Amino acid sequence: MSNYYLIGIDIGTTVIKTVVFDLVGNEIAKACSATEIIHSRPGWAEQDMDSVWQATAKSCMDVISKTGIRPKDILAVSLSGQGAGTWLIDKTGKPTRHAVSWLDGRAQDIIDAWQADGTNDKITRTCGLVYYAGSGPGVIFRWFIENDRASLEKSKSVLWAKDWVRYCLTGEIMTDETDPSMGMIDPPSRKYSSHVLELTVTSDYASLLPLIRPSQELGGKVTKAAAEATGLAEGTPVAVGAWDCTSTALGQGCIKSGDAFSILGTAGIHMVVSSKPTINSSYSLSCHTVPGQYLFHSMAMTAANNLDWFEREFGLAENQAARGQGISKYDIINSKVASVPLGANGVFFLPYLQGERAPFVEARARGEFAGLTDSSVRSDLYRAVYEGVALATLHNYKAMEVSSSFNRVRLGGGGAQSMVWSQILADCTGRVMEVTTGSEYGARGAAINAALCAGVYKDHKEAVQQMVKIKQVYQPDLKKTREYAECFEIYIKLIESRRKIWVDMFRLAEKRKFTTENKDGV
Repeated sequence: MSNYYLIGIDIGTTVIKTVVFDLVGNEIAKACSATEIIHSRPGWAEQDMDSVWQATAKSCMDVISKTGIRPKDILAVSLSGQGAGTWLIDKTGKPTRHAVSWLDGRAQDIIDAWQADGTNDKITRTCGLVYYAGSGPGVIFRWFIENDRASLEKSKSVLWAKDWVRYCLTGEIMTDETDPSMGMIDPPSRKYSSHVLELTVTSDYASLLPLIRPSQELGGKVTKAAAEATGLAEGTPVAVGAWDCTSTALGQGCIKSGDAFSILGTAGIHMVVSSKPTINSSYSLSCHTVPGQYLFHSMAMTAANNLDWFEREFGLAENQAARGQGISKYDIINSKVASVPLGANGVFFLPYLQGERAPFVEARARGEFAGLTDSSVRSDLYRAVYEGVALATLHNYKAMEVSSSFNRVRLGGGGAQSMVWSQILADCTGRVMEVTTGSEYGARGAAINAALCAGVYKDHKEAVQQMVKIKQVYQPDLKKTREYAECFEIYIKLIESRRKIWVDMFRLAEKRKFTTENKDGV
């Protein structure tokens, strides 16, 4: 079967990636298509569902064309998708409205009320998720009931991102265990929780929740229309797929209790595998895509995109230098960061450009540089961004340590492409960081599920042994770990000192927005 292939499609927040793998996990080729986050109001984040499907179809067509492989030699396809949020379709299978992204903060007032009256604690004790504004149907349905009930009344089903794309591929409506385990499932039974529906007062719309199937099982076959749009062969099997975080865990080989991983991508995803569905308010719990396993997780709202923002707005010099030298701008940035001592010469960065959801929940949290002086230079600020994300990572690790200890972490995402950043993470957290081959771990996890669906391997253990390999290891400098512990104390004090200010700043921004809209007659 050496001339056969698997496809993993990763439906990210801003980029769709379609990746072709051979049967031993080599990344043969990938194609990417961008998608847009729509911010129609402060704190809102939505996506055009048709645009997401179109971007997916284009990436499929592009990668098949790029490789020249025969569509009939693709044994199976599966999906990895951004989690949480709410993707509604109507009785005709069309989007009811724009999808509400996991980044969305419109329901923060509901979260505030639930935190104040104890509802959030009850929800966490029931399903294992520490609810945040964009966490999914539980809270977003509640917002629709109070503000836009018509959208729910017009809908036939609520999906998650990968389920929407699979529906477009196959015409089949379903989900797997991992996506709804973000707040809608009773973990031991891996079925929808009636108690969560009662606590969130959303039971009237329980009928919108789709059928649950295991991630690696057949979720339909590519239709004729989808084949024409994507270049895939009609009838190609499509495995149900998984939430991208669990798919990434699988794609990095984290399948047994105690395995841990971190992804520094758009978000900071930090997880530990457990064979027991232990619930604790310090972290969240979800079903793993691997049968019988669970994941403890503490997921920062943003991670590597803090660097993307800073480089985009203030990195002209680095971009020009890179073009002049014919190298990547990130080579220039990494060199500058490496030249700055631990602690960024007293500059701290709070990496909350889109609010925060773990290890604390506050959609109104904001990013900030602290400790600036007239001697601070841009290199200090770059270093502060790297270290701010590393300190946030340590903050999340401490939350998960309540129920699980771990000394080694599989590291992925854009941040893992930087040797400098990877070493900072190892030093700051005191953990060994292991980077596996390839770069598209969510798509690799999807490809592993596709392989199981197609019968290439008998189970997840065999598939991981064949398709996942370690490339590089970063050992922590424990002297630096102790120095970072001092930085962490200041980092925590900065957070605590800003909590009330964040609320006041958000309210002022909302007031100005409302005044401006009325003045302009909008």
